[in-house]
Parts: sequence; structure tokens; C-alpha cells
Amino acid sequence: GPVMTAGPVALVQAAFFLVFGFGLLSICYQSLSKGSLPCGPNGLKGRVEFSRRDQPFLYWMMFAVYGAGGLWLIAYALRLLSGTTTPLPVR
Repeated sequence: GPVMTAGPVALVQAAFFLVFGFGLLSICYQSLSKGSLPCGPNGLKGRVEFSRRDQPFLYWMMFAVYGAGGLWLIAYALRLLSGTTTPLPVR
């Protein structure tokens, strides 16, 4: 098939997705030692935190969502860099 190369749009998107993907995974990793997982906007109202001890179901559900999201973003970024997928449309 045709060989695709990663253009400037794909490189910028890949960098963005890598940063956010590893960011989500680092939040998961830190939560393992901290015992709680932040959720929601961190504004003047504070934020919601799910505690592994007090809300185990919500904690592990958000842990799985954050982990899956982080892994998906990293995988998509690697596919962008390898040229096996096209970048998202930019308007």
C-alpha cells in the first residue's frame, strides 16, 4: 500500500495526545499510593475525589476509565507517528 508520512499536523497532535495520555496514566499511578483519585474540574468549587477506602467501586471505575483513556491516547499518538492513521481534521 501507499506509504504515509507523519506531517506537521500529525506531529502536533501526536505530541498533544502523548502528553495527555501519559498524564492520565501518571494520575492513576499516583492514586495508588495516595489512595484517592481526583475527578472533575479543579476550580473554585474544589473537586470530587473518589477514595479507594470509602468508595472502592467509583475509585476503580474511574481508575479503569483514566487508564483506558491514557492507553488509547498513547496508542493513537504512536499510530499517528508511524503514519498508520490519519490525523484528526483541523478547521
